[in-house]
Amino acid sequence: MITATFSGCLGFGDGKSSIFDDEPTPLKINHIQVKGTHNSYHIKPFGPTARAYEYTHEPLDVQAGEFDVRQFELDVWWDPRGDLRVYHNQYDFGSTCNIFADCLGVLNTWSDANPTHVPLMIWVEPKEWVEQASDITTIAELQGMLEQIEEEIKQNWPEEKLITPDDVRGDAASLSEAVTTNGWPLLEESRGKTIFILLAGGGIREEYHQNFPGLVGSTMFTMSVEGTPEAAIFSNTDPIGNGDQIRNLVEEGYIVRSRADDAEDGEADSNNTARLEAAIASGAHSISTDYPAKVEDIDYWVEFPATCNPVTAPPDCTAERIESSSIPQT
Repeated sequence: MITATFSGCLGFGDGKSSIFDDEPTPLKINHIQVKGTHNSYHIKPFGPTARAYEYTHEPLDVQAGEFDVRQFELDVWWDPRGDLRVYHNQYDFGSTCNIFADCLGVLNTWSDANPTHVPLMIWVEPKEWVEQASDITTIAELQGMLEQIEEEIKQNWPEEKLITPDDVRGDAASLSEAVTTNGWPLLEESRGKTIFILLAGGGIREEYHQNFPGLVGSTMFTMSVEGTPEAAIFSNTDPIGNGDQIRNLVEEGYIVRSRADDAEDGEADSNNTARLEAAIASGAHSISTDYPAKVEDIDYWVEFPATCNPVTAPPDCTAERIESSSIPQT
């Protein structure tokens, strides 16, 4: 049996000393690397199903408390009854928290009980039944999805526990300038807080930017495009093919999310850790998996706590400095 445990065996996060002659280098939130989950709410459908759907996640607070997950992904669907629903699609609708506000409530309750956690990252992806048959941007506008997502985050997540684009931009001319010059907020000042990111491109992202030019006043960051003033957080799920690109973005000061596996791609079935190892080595700040803990009859899983980023962390960073302030998790 081989377990995908990399924070120790690859030498990341073990630091270079445990005693400092001088004050340790202040850590920023882009100096860390954390485990995330893909479709974090997901429950495997009953009966025969596609291989891509054959995984089940524990509730969000269990993932955070027992599996060290610090990055989550929620697919959000408009519902005529008024609530935003959370599920994958019409063929794959099992969810540990069916309503967006409830998902946020579960994570916020865990966060309150563990106030010194490193910042959570929550990616929110608006989805639509007729995406393949019509203009999703038009549908989303008619449903007011972006406005409702924004409002529900504000209603269910305390303002003082958010890290927003305004917080990061400061006096810089743009977000991109801020993260590549001044850098990200200090880790110690960011404990117990959360970053929300809109997981959408094209017209949906453009609409959000129209609502919040330069992301001024917005609750969420957006999935970034290089060379734009809003660029701050990227998603690149191919660390093998795009490892150099990810590393370049990380070195420039951007935050990047990547993936260790995909149930459909077969890493778990063959216990193939190449994609995971590439994601770690690239310096991606969060690495999503469908397997954050041991699953019966599968030898593959991803196991590492929040640790030092192998590309950006200063030499005196240690995993203990990142998680040492944590209180017992509930």
